Amino acid sequence: MNREEEINIKDYLYILLRRKNIILLVFFVSLPFILIKALSVTPVYKATTTLLIQNNYDPSFLSNNRFGYDPYFLSTQAQLIKSSKVATRVVEALRLDETYNRYFQDKKQDSSITTDVTNWFKNLYSVVLKLSGTVDNEPSAAQTVKNESTEEETKNKKVQALAKMVRNGITVNSDMEKGDIVNVSFSSTNPVFAADVVNTVASAYKQLLMGMKLESTSQTLEWLKTNSDSERAKLEDSEKKLREYKKIHDIYTIDDQEAIFPKKITQFSSNLTQAQAEVNELESLYQEIKRISPEAAQNLPVIAANETVKELRRQIISKEQAIASLSKSIGYKHPKMIRAKKDLNTLKDKLNNEIQNVIQSVKNRYELAQQKVKSIQTLLNQTKQNAAFMSDKFIQYEILNRDVEVHRLLYDRLLSRIKEFDITEQQQTIDVWVVESADPPGSPITKGPRRAILIGIIFSLAAGIGLAFFLDHMDNTVKTSEDAEERLGLPILGMIPLLKESGQKIENITIQAPSSIVSEAYKAIRTSVLLSSPDGAPKRLLLSSMNQGVGKTATSVNLAISFAQSEKKVLLIDGDMRRARIHKVFNLDNTSGLSTYLTNQSDITIFKHDALDCLDIAPAGPVPPNPSELLSSSKLSNLITDLSDNYDFIIFDSPPMFNVSDAHLISKIAEQTILVTRSGLTTYDAVFKANKMLTDINSEMLGLIINAVDLKKQHQYYSKYDGPYGYYKNDYTTS
Repeated sequence: MNREEEINIKDYLYILLRRKNIILLVFFVSLPFILIKALSVTPVYKATTTLLIQNNYDPSFLSNNRFGYDPYFLSTQAQLIKSSKVATRVVEALRLDETYNRYFQDKKQDSSITTDVTNWFKNLYSVVLKLSGTVDNEPSAAQTVKNESTEEETKNKKVQALAKMVRNGITVNSDMEKGDIVNVSFSSTNPVFAADVVNTVASAYKQLLMGMKLESTSQTLEWLKTNSDSERAKLEDSEKKLREYKKIHDIYTIDDQEAIFPKKITQFSSNLTQAQAEVNELESLYQEIKRISPEAAQNLPVIAANETVKELRRQIISKEQAIASLSKSIGYKHPKMIRAKKDLNTLKDKLNNEIQNVIQSVKNRYELAQQKVKSIQTLLNQTKQNAAFMSDKFIQYEILNRDVEVHRLLYDRLLSRIKEFDITEQQQTIDVWVVESADPPGSPITKGPRRAILIGIIFSLAAGIGLAFFLDHMDNTVKTSEDAEERLGLPILGMIPLLKESGQKIENITIQAPSSIVSEAYKAIRTSVLLSSPDGAPKRLLLSSMNQGVGKTATSVNLAISFAQSEKKVLLIDGDMRRARIHKVFNLDNTSGLSTYLTNQSDITIFKHDALDCLDIAPAGPVPPNPSELLSSSKLSNLITDLSDNYDFIIFDSPPMFNVSDAHLISKIAEQTILVTRSGLTTYDAVFKANKMLTDINSEMLGLIINAVDLKKQHQYYSKYDGPYGYYKNDYTTS
């Protein structure tokens, strides 16, 4: 089961408690804007009228579609209802350019607190500009001429503005389950105005449909009649051209000849391809023969396959074998040897002559193949010319014939459409009925400032909670033991609560307040160390951290004191020779210590604690120039070996691991390393890196200590310490 599955409701609640300041900040920042917005909201009323809109389209007159259903019909009508033409008709029907102010005599429609404040600042700004002389108090003559407009232009602008306002306020809602029923609504701050507008929208919409129908019908009929006359003249002209062309070119005998030419062209093309392939083959062979010597040409397939060449080559081989045999028994000047060589030369001459004959035959075949290609190409070109001539005549014939068919089809269609319009021109394609008129609404659709404030508060809290969860998700610091142990896979030895009381010092809390919650936390860590291994607790412990400021030194001191309080002999060594602090905690002399011992300037300096006999302290000594080199020497290892027999536990305090290598060197001497972290400061990445550093040098990590844990925020541990032990209180008092 992963981490997200294990988180319960309680975990979410404690995340909200930890981030409550962020949530409250978002809430209080948003609250003024919520109040301003809520108090400036003006009640809005919505009036609704119900229309029945049906498509009265007779499918018997449809030429292409025999079905009257249109899935986009109602959406198209909704766009028409919300069109600017309908809005303009509403303005004109109600004469809103004259009557609009009567509906809103008591208050302005768009007035609000925000608008009033904005206008007040604008007026104040104008007054300041005038008083400062930045702008003229009196407009110039050019401005007066520019701002003047005729009464008609002013009225048109006002009508357009009112039409835009009406159009923006109209809403159309059509439900598929209600069939052709459409609800048309209009919202306004005046209920009477809303009802008057929405009722007028219905009549304006019907007037728009009627005007569109009349305009469309008259324009269509005019277009059809004009084009039918034109198409009839074109049809007669095309028929006349076709008759004349057939008479001039004897078009009736062209069909049989037209079918012959493609077959001839196909046959000649095939023959030409074969002849060209043969030419290419012979050309390649001839060029190869010309390129090589007669002796090398013997190996070519066309020459080697010649029977005469085969026989001559066989005789030459036989004669060469005979000469080789004679050379073993007689000399080169013997008559038989001379005659045999003469016969061999004669055979070679015959072979060369035969090879030349074969080459000449290849050349002759190549030249004949070239002539054949030229002849076939000539025939093919002539056939194509004849075919092209006949094809041109046939193409022109088809063009003229197609013109006739097209003009005849268009003319027949136009006549058919004219007859249909004569029958249907008096029918309305869309029927509209007002099913229910709108009455002035009695209550606004806005729920008033209370609802707006409530919604604003809910949204602001939701934004704050979302931001809180986002910040918690992005927080990569160590906070609780369960979370750290689950994410790191390392044991958590304990947590040190955050010390909030003034007057208390964390470095000696285990002595000053031994029963406090912080002291008990150190004792719990002591127990975890003692029980960390079945073979016994490690005697040499190193306490380190990744960064400064996590409480490493305080943890080292208090852990050493807690061991000493349990009567364990403990030696606390300050291994931080760069920024030593342990001698300040115990008010010890630091003129000599670990650094002077490692540089052979003195013996190891060990102080006994005044109040604890079991606790010895070895200070760091003066700051040396090379702490890392001193810690890497064998003298430190020998010292710890000698001291181990005298102490139950030796605890090292070292510098942080991130900046220097001192802690790495000491970890090789210590048996176990304890990494000190701080809640809300140390990141998981830093812990991962520290663990990897120790693993790379074969050092072992015993576990983690988490410092400065706010128990009120970390609910898991607060419930632990505030339970059966009554003396675990933040006030460090016993029960």
